[in-house]
Amino acid sequence: MLKNVQDYYYPGSLAEASELHDRESRSFFIAGGTALALSESSRPVELIDLGKLELDGLEVDEDRNRIEIGSTTKIQRIVNDNEIGSVLGGYLSESLEKIGSYPVRNAGTLGGSLVRPFPWSDVIPILSVLDTTVSYYHRDGEGRRDLASLYNSDFRSMLNRSIIKDISISLPESGETAAKFIKFSRSEFDVSALNLACRLTVERGVINEARLSIGARPMTGDRITDLEKELVGEKLTEDLAETAGVSAADLAELGGDDRLSEEYRKVLVKKMTAEALMDIKKEVANES
Repeated sequence: MLKNVQDYYYPGSLAEASELHDRESRSFFIAGGTALALSESSRPVELIDLGKLELDGLEVDEDRNRIEIGSTTKIQRIVNDNEIGSVLGGYLSESLEKIGSYPVRNAGTLGGSLVRPFPWSDVIPILSVLDTTVSYYHRDGEGRRDLASLYNSDFRSMLNRSIIKDISISLPESGETAAKFIKFSRSEFDVSALNLACRLTVERGVINEARLSIGARPMTGDRITDLEKELVGEKLTEDLAETAGVSAADLAELGGDDRLSEEYRKVLVKKMTAEALMDIKKEVANES
């Protein structure tokens, strides 16, 4: 927990919040505050609370085939939303419900999970297999980036000085689409020691789009684009699921830490990839 908060501000506009942050001070934007609560720093800081900026919208826009989520929307609110639970087979709400405990989800925000990405983050793999874009505000202007490029080195410093406004998820317009999120942790409420998300769009049993992301490797989540390319055009079968598991373990950049060894992560990636593909196969084929 931060030990030396000198000032706490409630700005009334994005411009005011940005101006406060850009002064000669060690300041942080906060919404839920769960990320900064983990900090042990004793250096003086200023906190800029975004709670008054009305960035907590949540909408399934059927006309535009899109989900719009404000950056300060609490994760538990997304889990509880009936409309969110009705799209993509409930993937988003069911996956986010696996993050930590109820108090953590009830305090943590979706935007905060993106702007301060921990290596064990579940949110990044969950969102990276969807068509997710992030809009942000900076004193030099507003912009939008897809999630895959949000952490590029050329953008990191600007992200740290920006306010994420909302997260937009485009829904697929054709084919049978299903997604699956799996995590491995020491307990139900512990952070992930490995996590994996997969989304496939299938037409007549053949994969025409594939996304696979692995996190807590122990590095932050990243998509396995070479495997995604291999899956496109293939028939979704049990044999393919097993083959994909082997490929994922070979292609993913994995390491070891105090939670899991590199070798055990490879074993888990192989198993979890195959499991995710088979669960998706059952869903798109309406199998029991």
